[in-house]
Amino acid sequence: MKKICFALLICLINLNIACSKKPVGGDSPTDSANTGNTPAAPVSYTGLLVALTNNTSKKIEIYDPVSTDWNLSDAKKWSWGPTVNLGFSADENSKFGGGTDFKPRKMPIWQNADYAAISDNSFAAIIEYPSGVRKWSKIISGNLHSAELLPNGNIALAASDGNWIRVYASSQGPDNNTYAEYTLLAAHAVLWDPDLSVLWVTGQDPSTNAHILTALAIAGTDAKPELTEVITYRKTLPTAWGHEIGAYYGNKNLLWVTSNGGEYVFNKTTKSFSTAPTNGLTFVKGIINQPSGQIVLVRPDANKNPRPAIGCTLNDWSTSTIDFYAANGQWQGARIVNGACFYKLKLVNDSYQ
Repeated sequence: MKKICFALLICLINLNIACSKKPVGGDSPTDSANTGNTPAAPVSYTGLLVALTNNTSKKIEIYDPVSTDWNLSDAKKWSWGPTVNLGFSADENSKFGGGTDFKPRKMPIWQNADYAAISDNSFAAIIEYPSGVRKWSKIISGNLHSAELLPNGNIALAASDGNWIRVYASSQGPDNNTYAEYTLLAAHAVLWDPDLSVLWVTGQDPSTNAHILTALAIAGTDAKPELTEVITYRKTLPTAWGHEIGAYYGNKNLLWVTSNGGEYVFNKTTKSFSTAPTNGLTFVKGIINQPSGQIVLVRPDANKNPRPAIGCTLNDWSTSTIDFYAANGQWQGARIVNGACFYKLKLVNDSYQ
């Protein structure tokens, strides 16, 4: 009997030692993306504010990573929708579903003030930031997925169902409808590169259906822009269905690029892709890095295994969880907003790169 009790005691000691080796921040997600677990003791993250498009509230929302609980009122620093009192039409307000992109930019041509480019499924706008007042807007069909405010005040848009990249001459007035168009199947992303003076885009080649990252040159005039591909920058994506392109803050030679099949870092000089530090997660809809190197990303609940207990129930392309990773790709923790359906994520950084 004493031998049995002694053996049980040894087992209990070994079990306690094994449990004590858990990461201090809590269990790591089983598929390297957060599954709804949060650290036992959430910690503050220093860095820039995080902008998110929320399909539940139908607003663009900005949160502070310093706040450990994003359900508290002081965590949300700003929210926006195209209301009539901000200069938008009732139709624009009713169509807005929470946004598909939000990019703030400092605009020297407009008194060096901050403005933001916004897209939604059938709506695009330029607003003064943070006041939210309308500068330019238009209802546009085509399932808009991305927007970029160019240095001259024009806006670039990507439409996945419309199969195009357009640059609207928004610099010419709040209702201007003149645009240049470049055909690109399943167009999903636009990002201006001030060093190379090109517009980075993702989509499919209309002739071969190849899934590509490429760059467009913008010529013509501010009032009548023209778009042509800079073919030397064209690269086939490592996996199909390109999605996001993001600035890699701290290194102008790199870009974040995601697709349904993975997430990558693109080197502009070598024109090559490498797997992102977070180990190639699938279906990443938005990825950014803080100046510290910390990686922040958004990924649909439907693509996590297991699916989080607290998650988005409105659709299968959004999530209630924002994941934080160290620069080396180790998961650090998450922020969960109950009932939220976050689709896209950006830093509140008014610099292009």
